[in-house]
Amino acid sequence: MLGSSERERVHTRRIVCEAFRRRDGLWEIEATVIDEKGEDMPFRSRPMVRPGQSLHDITIAVLIDDDAMIHDVAARMQTVPWAACPESQAAYRRLVGLQIGAGFMREVRERVGGVQGCTHLTDLLVQVGNTYTQAIWPTLIARQFAAEPDPRKWTDRRAVGFVGGCAAWRQGGDTLRQEYPELAEEFAAKHDGG
Repeated sequence: MLGSSERERVHTRRIVCEAFRRRDGLWEIEATVIDEKGEDMPFRSRPMVRPGQSLHDITIAVLIDDDAMIHDVAARMQTVPWAACPESQAAYRRLVGLQIGAGFMREVRERVGGVQGCTHLTDLLVQVGNTYTQAIWPTLIARQFAAEPDPRKWTDRRAVGFVGGCAAWRQGGDTLRQEYPELAEEFAAKHDGG
C-alpha cells in the first residue's frame, strides 16, 4: 500500500503555473519548475548539492493571444546545475508565431528539442498550454454563450474541445448531459442512427 511503509524524501519537484490577463488583451503564462534535493547529490566536476538545496529553479514565460498564438517567450534560469544551461534560453524565441493546439509539442520539439534547448523548459511548455487553456476557458465560454446560446452552433470549437477527452466529459455521460444537454442530444442522435 502506498505510504504505509517507512520512507525518506529524497527529491521534491514543484511545478507552479500562473496565468495573467494583461490590459493589452494578451495572456501571460509563467511556468516554473523547482527541483529540491532531499539527500546529497554528488558530482565529479562541481560542488555537491546538499539536502534542501535546489538543483533547478527554471521559469518560462509565454505571451499568448486569444487565438492561442505565441507572441513572445522568455526563459529565466535562477538555479541550474551546469554553466552551459543558460545557453539554451534564446532558442525559445523560435516559438514565436506557433499556435497552441494539436501538434504544438511536436513543433516545439522540432524547434527547440534535443541539444537546442533545455529538457526542463521544453517539458514546462506542456503545462503552459494546459494553463493557458484553463485561463482562457471562462472567456471562451462567455463569448460563445453571448453570441449563441446553443453550443452546437458555436464557431469556436475550443470552448467544447474537451468533450470526449476524459471520463467526466465522455460523450453520453452525465456531465455532458448536465452542462451541455444540446451536445448530449446531438451525440445520442448520431449514435442512434438519427
